[in-house]
Amino acid sequence: MGASASSEKPPQQPSSCPLGYQSKSNEKESASKKTCPVPHNERLSTEVLSNSAAWSTSQMTSVDPSNMMPPPNQLPAPGQAIALSTNREVSTIPRASESEEDKWVYPSEQMFYNAMIRKGWKVEKDELTPDVMSAIIQMHNKNNEDTWREILKWEALHYTECKYPP
Repeated sequence: MGASASSEKPPQQPSSCPLGYQSKSNEKESASKKTCPVPHNERLSTEVLSNSAAWSTSQMTSVDPSNMMPPPNQLPAPGQAIALSTNREVSTIPRASESEEDKWVYPSEQMFYNAMIRKGWKVEKDELTPDVMSAIIQMHNKNNEDTWREILKWEALHYTECKYPP
C-alpha cells in the first residue's frame, strides 16, 4: 500500500548551490568566484530558538489560516531589559479577503524585537532603547507604505491590459 516510515530516507542537502554559486567549503577555489551566502550546513541553533519567547511557549503550535502565521508574540523575550510597546498600527495595504476594509496590521515594537532575537540578533547592554525600537518600527512601516504606493502606480500603468485580476 504505502511506504513505511522506516523505509523513508531523510532529506538530503543539495550537492551544489541551486543558484550556481561555488561551495564555501572548498578553500582551493579562486577568490574571484562568488561563493554562496547561505550557510547550507548550519541549522538554527537551540540557543537562538530558546531566546524567542514564542518558541518557549505553546504559541508556535497554532497557526492563523488567514496568514499562515503563529499568533502575535507580544511577550517580552527572556532576559529582555527594556519595556516595549505592544501597540500595532493598521496599514493602508488591503488583505486578500472578502472585505475591502480588511487591512494588514504592522508588528508592534515587542513583536519586531522578538523577531530580531529569533533570527539571532544579539542585544548588548544599553545598545537598544525604546526610542530606537520606535524609530525602527516607523521606518519599517513607512518603507512598506511607500512600496505599496509604488505598486499601485505600476498597476495603474497596466490597468487597461488587466482590469480584473485572475
